[in-house]
Amino acid sequence: MHDHTHSCCSHRSATLSAHQTMDEMDFERSIWYAASSGNEARVDRLLERSPETVNDADKYGYTALHYAARNNRLAICRKLLAAGADVFARTHSDGATAAHRAAFCGHLIVLKELVHVGGERLVCTTNNSGQTCLHAAYRGKRADVIQWLIEMFPTLSTLVDHKGLSPLDVSAP
Repeated sequence: MHDHTHSCCSHRSATLSAHQTMDEMDFERSIWYAASSGNEARVDRLLERSPETVNDADKYGYTALHYAARNNRLAICRKLLAAGADVFARTHSDGATAAHRAAFCGHLIVLKELVHVGGERLVCTTNNSGQTCLHAAYRGKRADVIQWLIEMFPTLSTLVDHKGLSPLDVSAP
């Protein structure tokens, strides 16, 4: 019998590396994966074949726009928005928009594109905790995003979440 408690052990079971669930295979064929991985040609083909998929959500509520935004895929965000992607679509677990994801991840150019479409209403949209994109930027410690949001939408810094926390408050350890 092998003892696999050694920290230097790098042995992996061959069955684990070859095992893939049906959900994983479906995801890899989806517009979500194409958007996440930056495969513009595949996004184009999928939208051409089935334009209604632009707002399809996975089982967690993520749309292709969420995946593209959190992975800094500006060109794909533009394609999705041009195809009618809902900039206000929210995830199931925390009610985050693609703008929340872009702000948290520090993808300022993507956030600007989303805000160009959704305007002030988008940056003021709160997740299930009552947090705006500015809260998300503070949680992610994204100084450039924080600065831009405050310059463009100064009242955001005064909005508090459901716990009464301002964006600055959520950045505290």
